Amino acid sequence: MSRPRLAPFLLAVCLVLSVAVAGCASGGSGGRTTLRRDIGNVMIPPLTTAREKVFGKYQIPMYREEGTSRSIMWETDWLPRQPAPEETAAGVTGGRNRITIRGTYVEERMDGTPVLRVRLEVENQIRTALNPEWHPGPMPEAVEDRFEEIYDDLMLEVRAGIIR
Repeated sequence: MSRPRLAPFLLAVCLVLSVAVAGCASGGSGGRTTLRRDIGNVMIPPLTTAREKVFGKYQIPMYREEGTSRSIMWETDWLPRQPAPEETAAGVTGGRNRITIRGTYVEERMDGTPVLRVRLEVENQIRTALNPEWHPGPMPEAVEDRFEEIYDDLMLEVRAGIIR
């Protein structure tokens, strides 16, 4: 008679364990490999000026610029960096990041100036002793903070350019 009661108990234990394992897999320092920030609806001239000022300030080299009548895409070179302490502890031997700014047409002002919806992305790649090829890796908090500062400066310049 104890067998029928054992099945619901085992089912409950399995459910609790699966929820616990799922929580561990999604939480913690696994982190994201790409930082995404919205710049908003912007005209190209103030955005270009802001990018030139901020990338110049941080010495960020451009790799590629593409534009059509309906979109823009600016991509930087890969920016090499030293691994953060938590990365070194996890066996990371090298790190690098790349910034991509993408804008898509949303409307045209009365004077004919296009307005784009713009987003900034920062990719993070690492190398490890076990995998010496560049591959996506979790972005350390210190690296994220650095690119948040760049994003904040870019937003400040965009707003200043719109007001001028």
